Amino acid sequence: MYRSAVQKMSRFYTGLCAGGASLSMMALFAIILFNSLRRYTFGKSLEWGEELPTLIAVYGFMFGAAYAYMQDRHIRFTILVGFLSRSATEKLYMLVDLIMVGIGGLMAWSGWQFVLKRGGMEASALIGLAKDLRAVTSWDWTIWLGHYYPYQTAMILGGVMLSVAALLKLLQRGIGRAWMVVEPDARSVAQPVAQPAAQPADK
Repeated sequence: MYRSAVQKMSRFYTGLCAGGASLSMMALFAIILFNSLRRYTFGKSLEWGEELPTLIAVYGFMFGAAYAYMQDRHIRFTILVGFLSRSATEKLYMLVDLIMVGIGGLMAWSGWQFVLKRGGMEASALIGLAKDLRAVTSWDWTIWLGHYYPYQTAMILGGVMLSVAALLKLLQRGIGRAWMVVEPDARSVAQPVAQPAAQPADK
């Protein structure tokens, strides 16, 4: 039951991260494409068409980092791992997962402090769009889109998502699944014993 629950949570979370990264990249591509076509067609690009894709890309990176961690496809140095036994390697990976939970928490806290100090600054390329949206919709909250609050929050989201990904991988490894070590330890593999050829019976 415990193993099944961890597997279901991991699959759901992996899909969530993949979906978030895909949507971010699709939005980034759509804005860049539309802005480029407008520039070469009408000779004028959108005021917010340069800065907004950059800010969206940060969200895509955060989703992608969590997805890569869930897939064990993130960048790692395996020089030390090659000299360790399977048991020691498993313990090392679990230690790394535990450390990453803490690093993700520190990243989220740092992002929170960053948002408190600089989130209220106006994004020069986006404030005009935010004011136009507020004028058209009469929604006062849309003015936030012209500040850095919703975009710098990506650092908080990324830290939380990285911590959750590391915690899920730690649980997976704890129940003996999803090891990156594919090849078994050569010392633990029983070597087949050659059988002597049968001798013909003397008549």
